[in-house]
Amino acid sequence: MNQPRILLRLQDLSAGYERKAIVKAASLEVPSGSVVALLGANGAGKTTLLKTAIGLLPRLGGSCWIGDNELSQLSNHERARRVSWVPQAAESVWRYTVREVITQARYAHRGPFASLSGEDELAVQQAMAAMDVDQFSWRSLQELSGGEARRVLIARALAQDTPLLALDEPAAHLDPGRQIELMQLLRRIADSGKGVLVSVHDVNAARRYADHIVLIYPDGSVVFGDTESTLTVNKLDEAMDTRFIEGYDQHYGKFLLPMERLHKPPEAGNENIT
Repeated sequence: MNQPRILLRLQDLSAGYERKAIVKAASLEVPSGSVVALLGANGAGKTTLLKTAIGLLPRLGGSCWIGDNELSQLSNHERARRVSWVPQAAESVWRYTVREVITQARYAHRGPFASLSGEDELAVQQAMAAMDVDQFSWRSLQELSGGEARRVLIARALAQDTPLLALDEPAAHLDPGRQIELMQLLRRIADSGKGVLVSVHDVNAARRYADHIVLIYPDGSVVFGDTESTLTVNKLDEAMDTRFIEGYDQHYGKFLLPMERLHKPPEAGNENIT
């Protein structure tokens, strides 16, 4: 059996804005054939860490390697051939159709002015079919619902056909069935030999589909480890500021449920009550 390749490696990476670190000294790896799930409370720095890891934000410290190259050694074009990015929001001032948005992913391989090859057309068709967006491929991205637009962005990343996919809360705006389909798809993508780095809010989806977990704590520290040893009640309590309980269902297996906030903010109008 072939040894997995390390597609992304962070060593003591600090990420933030205007020299203020939000995530501090993060070290992690994304091997080929794996799903790595990134979890943390709102504002913990999941998006900031993702963007910094793939070069969309400047790092404040530490090192980042994509494949065998330090991130700073890669041009934008080279980076686009190694990692595809799915942001939280689909924003465009241009009225591109769904198909046009997905086709843009092939620029990483052909350039923006080259004609599409048969291979490009096939990649676009397969990506649209995988995310079930071919039925409205002629519509403008601006006309779509939040869930539909999210599926288009994921399809674009699939069409880019890179060794590594980085996704920022891709399940947002999707109904429960679509969320399950998405996580199953990401698992299949990883099983095909690619690497997936994805931020999620669903602890149980991470537990069910991820091989490794990146857990960001409120102080900016980071824990990276295998899913079983990292997604524990005690670690989640501290990272999420929420009390969790663990259970078991004969059909589903182990699960974790949030019960209550541990440090509740004061109720409106009662800030001065002692």
